[in-house]
Amino acid sequence: MSRPPRRPDAPLFSLALISWSIAQGVIAFGFVTAIYLYSLSQGLPQDEVRSLAFFSLVFTIVGLIFVNRSFSASLRSALWRSNAAIPYVLVAVPLLLAATLFVPAVRKLFRFGPLHWPDLAIAVGAGLLTLLALEALKALFFKSSRRPLRHASA
Repeated sequence: MSRPPRRPDAPLFSLALISWSIAQGVIAFGFVTAIYLYSLSQGLPQDEVRSLAFFSLVFTIVGLIFVNRSFSASLRSALWRSNAAIPYVLVAVPLLLAATLFVPAVRKLFRFGPLHWPDLAIAVGAGLLTLLALEALKALFFKSSRRPLRHASA
């Protein structure tokens, strides 16, 4: 609320913001797709592949949440920055994911198979790799452009 409103004739999104959004989507999609294809090639049952891909997608989305908490701040400051919703998200996500694995009716609804500890590590790793890759890319972008990435109104 400290900056003035954007000009009425200004575009809603800058080219840099659109490019950054596409890069995020491509990287997240790439990790989840790689995990999906690898698990299929290893002969995992389809219900386990579905579980692994879904969990990887959820953890990748959590990684994207942390990447987008700040366009210009460091990862450390973005992680510790105050946000009332983050604690709820960090509690709700594991609880809901646990329900999809351990509550038979929910598991049957999603047609999920069991996940083992290495599978969960792969899914969490997808989220962490997404976070780290995009933070590195963000650092390179800001270093080259010398300006923060934000909406065109700023």
